[in-house]
Amino acid sequence: MALFRNQLDGRIVVLRPLHTFGRHPSVCQTVMKAPDVSQVHALFRWNRQTWEIVDQSRNGTMLNGVRLVAGRWTVLAVGAKLSMGEGAEAAWTVEDLGPPVTCLSPGPGLPQDGPLALNPRGTLLPDAQEPEANVFFEDGRWLQESGDGTEPLVDGAMVHTSAGSWEFVQCDDLESTRESSFDPRAPKPPEVSFRFTVSQNEEHASLTVMSDGKPIALGERIHHYTLVTLARVRQQDADKGLAPASQGWIELDALSRMLGVEPSYVNIQIFRAKHQILSALPECAASPALVERRRGSLRFGDFAFEIEGGARSA
Repeated sequence: MALFRNQLDGRIVVLRPLHTFGRHPSVCQTVMKAPDVSQVHALFRWNRQTWEIVDQSRNGTMLNGVRLVAGRWTVLAVGAKLSMGEGAEAAWTVEDLGPPVTCLSPGPGLPQDGPLALNPRGTLLPDAQEPEANVFFEDGRWLQESGDGTEPLVDGAMVHTSAGSWEFVQCDDLESTRESSFDPRAPKPPEVSFRFTVSQNEEHASLTVMSDGKPIALGERIHHYTLVTLARVRQQDADKGLAPASQGWIELDALSRMLGVEPSYVNIQIFRAKHQILSALPECAASPALVERRRGSLRFGDFAFEIEGGARSA
């Protein structure tokens, strides 16, 4: 991906396949406020081989100290110095010129050491140890999952966590998307079911995932008990005769009280469980919806399961 570093504040900018610098906030992806910067100052584009720049300004653009010819596309090189005005705010250094890739660009307050590459199967933020959000690719679009639910991401959207915010940079990396595990020509999703084993005192829970009849032992984890609890709620609703669409839904606050933890900790456990299970399953054309969400509520996904042991049975 193409990375420019600003000489004034050191921030990193990730270029879209067609990217505009200038003063006009509704037209430009990168906005500069210096008075000698034009409304639309310069355009950058990826021509599928190299990155190019064209000057569109009134006062000119300097590339390595030489003024560009207005209206003429010029190929860029790593290490190039760009100036679109007199001040340091308008001065940039070209640090990378790889092909455009959808990613998360760190916002103010986060280390400006480059964008965060996205795993289509899921990227936990701010990290895998204390996740608060998950960004993943499903059904042809990028989605953000948090404690408030799941919503689609559009270019320029901000993903917020307590550690800071990232800007979602969406690029036309359709070729890499087609080559990913979500290619419709990829193997169909496996038949997945869950086998939980719970200790009699309810303090330990282990999980074996069955993938097309083959067992995948995932061991004992705290987050497995969170899944057991959700699965039990779904089973109880099924036993009551509720319709499948209504089975298993529980308010996040109610679930956190059942588990004796804070709602934020429940979300952490669910993110960890999804990450562990998806990482263990073979890559396929779609990801299983392990835990479904709607605003304020969640439920165990539409999978077969069995629970062995424990103080209760399902």
